[in-house]
Amino acid sequence: MLFDLRGKRKRLVQVSYTALAAIFLVGFVGFSIGSGNAPGGLFDAIGLGGNGSSGSLTSAYDAQIDNANQQLAKNPKDSDALAKLSLNEYLKAKAGITQDPTTGQTSVSSDAHTALGESADAWTKYLRSHKGKPDASTAAQVVNAFIFLNDAPGAAKTQQIVAADQPSQNSYGNLAIFQYSAGDIPAGDAAAKKAESLAPKSLRKQVSQQLDQIRKQAVQAKKQQAKAQQKAPSPTTPGANPLLNPLGGVGSGP
Repeated sequence: MLFDLRGKRKRLVQVSYTALAAIFLVGFVGFSIGSGNAPGGLFDAIGLGGNGSSGSLTSAYDAQIDNANQQLAKNPKDSDALAKLSLNEYLKAKAGITQDPTTGQTSVSSDAHTALGESADAWTKYLRSHKGKPDASTAAQVVNAFIFLNDAPGAAKTQQIVAADQPSQNSYGNLAIFQYSAGDIPAGDAAAKKAESLAPKSLRKQVSQQLDQIRKQAVQAKKQQAKAQQKAPSPTTPGANPLLNPLGGVGSGP
């Protein structure tokens, strides 16, 4: 795996998803049309350069989180509080995300992983309870929490809000990558077509080639996963343990 995701969050990444997860992350960093290759890799690509949040900032985030939780204790469906909680949990998590300067491997501390999970869960609840247009500025930040959780479907759903609010070759290009990585090829094709149409004429061919390469990788990974699932023993087979079977029914917790 690209990330060391040790933590308390119960949403488990299946081994069968690894290939798509790799496309998800590597593809996202590689899609830098018009901006050149970001020397900081994933960190620069999603604005995580630097040494994380300072102690004073972390305290400020904790204060916002406490305030949001107090509001939610009174009204669990308070969409403003859910958005505030989601954003500040993500901002707090950034302090625990580090990158090895030699290998480029990204690690997420246990506390940061927990905060990322809280951010993603709060955002999911926000989308369920919010009436009207979702907060695109918060979505643009929170989508990174889903990236670090290797949650392509969550990233795709959140990126749809960003792309609709800020249509560009990059916003729709990233949406295509997330949807391809989630295995939703038709939706990825539609987003890729939109990204190409929004790109300058001089870059449209390059945009199309990059996204087409990611599409081919996603299609191949999806075929391999389907093939592996056909060969996997049924959970009802004597001796089969779904928790040990990488293709078994590992669900997501609350």
